[in-house]
Amino acid sequence: MQKRRIWDITPPLDAGTPVFPGDTPFAVRWISRLEEGAGANVSEITLTPHDGAHADAPLHLDSSADDVASLRLETFIGRALVIDLSHEASSDAIGPEALTANTFPARILFKTRAKRPAAWTPDFRALSPALIRRLAEEGVALVGTDAPSVDPAESELLVSHRIALANRMTILENLDLSDVPGGEYELIALPLPLKGVEASPVRAILRSLSSRI
Repeated sequence: MQKRRIWDITPPLDAGTPVFPGDTPFAVRWISRLEEGAGANVSEITLTPHDGAHADAPLHLDSSADDVASLRLETFIGRALVIDLSHEASSDAIGPEALTANTFPARILFKTRAKRPAAWTPDFRALSPALIRRLAEEGVALVGTDAPSVDPAESELLVSHRIALANRMTILENLDLSDVPGGEYELIALPLPLKGVEASPVRAILRSLSSRI
C-alpha cells in the first residue's frame, strides 16, 4: 500500500529564526555536556511561544480567557484547504474575495508567498477583518497563515486576532507553505499543553488525502 505524502510545514527553530520585533529570539544554552564529564547532554531553551509555527489561544488577547492547554485538539487535526495567493504581487490585507469556493472545510490555510524570508520583514500580507468575519460565518474553526501574524505588523488593536478568537477560531501563524500547492489536505498541528500560557509552538504537517499525490 502506498503511503500518503507528507509536507512538513514547520520552519526549523534556531538562532537565526526571524521573530516579531520585541519577541525573544530562540536560544539554546547547555546545562551539562558529555564532553565536560556530565552523564548526559542537557539543554535549556529560551523563546516566546510565538517564535516559529505556533497556535494562539484566546488568552493572547483576554486575560480571563482560555489558555493554550484548554484548546480542543480536534481543531488541529483534520481536512484543511490551502489557498495559494503567492502569485499575487500585493502587500494588501487579504479580503473575502480570496474565498472562491462554495463550501469550506473547518480549517483554512493561506499561502501568501512563494518562499519563506530569511529575515524579519514587516510587509507581509495580513488577513483582513472582513475575511475573518466571513470565515466565521462559514463555520471555519481554524485559520492559518505563512505570515508572522494575521494582523498587519504595525497593528496595535489586532482586530483580526480579536474577531477570530471571539468566534472561537484558532489561529496558526508562521507556517512554511513554500512547497505546498493549493488544494485540500489533512492537517496535523498539535500544540503543547502549556498551562497558563497564551500560545504554543506546533509541529505542523500536511498529509495528502490520496496516495496518488
